[in-house]
Amino acid sequence: MKPFFHAFRVVACNELVDAFRSRRAIALFVLYLLGSVASCTLFVRVLHNVEKELVTSLGLTPSAHAGTVTETLWQSDAFKHILTELVGDRALAERLLSIPPLALFYAWLSFAFAPLLVMLLSSPRIAEEVGSGSARFVLFRTSRFAWCLGKLGGQAVLLAIALLVSAVGAWSVGMVRMPGFASLGTIPYLLVFSARAWIYAWPFLGLALGISQLTRSPVIATAAGFAAMGSLAVTAALARHFTGDGWRRMLDVVYQLTPQGTRLHLWHLDAAHLIPGTVLLLALGLFYFLLGHAGYVRRDQ
Repeated sequence: MKPFFHAFRVVACNELVDAFRSRRAIALFVLYLLGSVASCTLFVRVLHNVEKELVTSLGLTPSAHAGTVTETLWQSDAFKHILTELVGDRALAERLLSIPPLALFYAWLSFAFAPLLVMLLSSPRIAEEVGSGSARFVLFRTSRFAWCLGKLGGQAVLLAIALLVSAVGAWSVGMVRMPGFASLGTIPYLLVFSARAWIYAWPFLGLALGISQLTRSPVIATAAGFAAMGSLAVTAALARHFTGDGWRRMLDVVYQLTPQGTRLHLWHLDAAHLIPGTVLLLALGLFYFLLGHAGYVRRDQ
């Protein structure tokens, strides 16, 4: 086992080094940072406009920054409705009202867009090296499984760093645009939701690299990855819509076995929901990856 773990570590480290050397990592971090900053800026602007309307209607002078009356707004029915729409559960939304709005918006943003960026940036990684033939120089020294798993590990680390960078961007927007609200107390929430967004994106990372093992074309791998992600989303939506009594309870099982069906567990604050959801999502990612690898080992290099 020691040679296998050594090979895995070397491949994962080389994936990281190659990402920085080719500037793919820099492009990834900039993309996550700009997306986070732009989206959070828009959120703060909308929040500020709502606050100004509320304060003006009371005959008071509006503040130059957002967040001055956020606590009042956050307890309003309108914001409870918005939060319910974000998480899909009103009871859970009530429990999340103790968390800063910017942190919750960042969580929704990461959950919504991290899988898309993972599929766009990670799905070509194995296919492009197999297609160009450069993988042969590595595979005569190690096994296909260790090489592919190392690629998965390297991409997982890059994703974690990118999410941390996006959290820094969100906090920076809060400090500039909401100086009285986005204090140091917001940082733990941003870090927690970054970790949870990584867990939620993990199945899509496994899916992306699983599909990447089935083709030599990066373009086909990317297109197939998005098609598979869309199929999972449609399956989850249909299963949730048609679930019911009798045999249709099986549809609820199907829904829970999709990443979208397990996502709600990561919004909960208690371990009773978080631990099973985390285990299931990690297992799904490995399952998708191994499914693709089973096809890879059965074909020629």
